[in-house]
Amino acid sequence: MLTQQVSPTGDPVLFLQLAFTATFFAGLFQASLGFLRLGFIIDFLSKATLIGFMAGAAIIVSLQQLKSLLGITHFTKKMGFLPVMTSVFRNSQEWSWQTILMGFSFLVFLLAARHVSMRRPKLFWVSAAAPLVCVILSTFLVFAFKAQHHGFSVIGKLQEGLNPPSWNMLQFHGGHLGLSMKTGLVTGIISLTV
Repeated sequence: MLTQQVSPTGDPVLFLQLAFTATFFAGLFQASLGFLRLGFIIDFLSKATLIGFMAGAAIIVSLQQLKSLLGITHFTKKMGFLPVMTSVFRNSQEWSWQTILMGFSFLVFLLAARHVSMRRPKLFWVSAAAPLVCVILSTFLVFAFKAQHHGFSVIGKLQEGLNPPSWNMLQFHGGHLGLSMKTGLVTGIISLTV
C-alpha cells in the first residue's frame, strides 16, 4: 500500500518512516481491539475469505523460502508467483545440492515431529521444540564442518546487539499521515484474521 505513493528506492528515508508509522498504527489498532474485546468482528468475514487469505499468505511465504532452500544468491524482490519461479529457474546454476539436501532433511524432521505430536497428543512438546532443535543442530553442523567452504549457503555473521530505538522514525505530520493510518488499519485487520 505504501509503494503506491512512495517509492522505496526513490525516497528510502520517507518510505522507512511511513513503514514505521504504519506499523505503529497497526499495533495501536490491534491493542485497541484487544482492550475493547472486539475480536468478534472477524466473525463477520466469510470463511472463504479467511481461507483464501491464509492460503495466499502460505504460498507467498513458501515461494520466498525457495531462495534459502535452493541456495540462490541472486533472487527477485518481487512476491508474485511468476517472477519468483522465473528467478528460481533463471538462476538454476546457483542451486546448491548441499543446501537443498540439508534444507529438505530439516523439513522432513519438522514434518515428522509434527506427525508425532498429532498422533500422540502427550508428546506435543516434540513439535514445539523441533524448530529450535533444527536451528541449534544446523548451526552446530555448519560451524563444526565449516560448511561454507563445502558448497553450503550460509547467512554469515549476524550483527550483534539490540536494534537501536526507532521512535524517531515515526512521522505524525505531513501529507502521508492518512496513508500510514490506512495501511496500519489494514495491516492490523489482516494480522487479527491470522
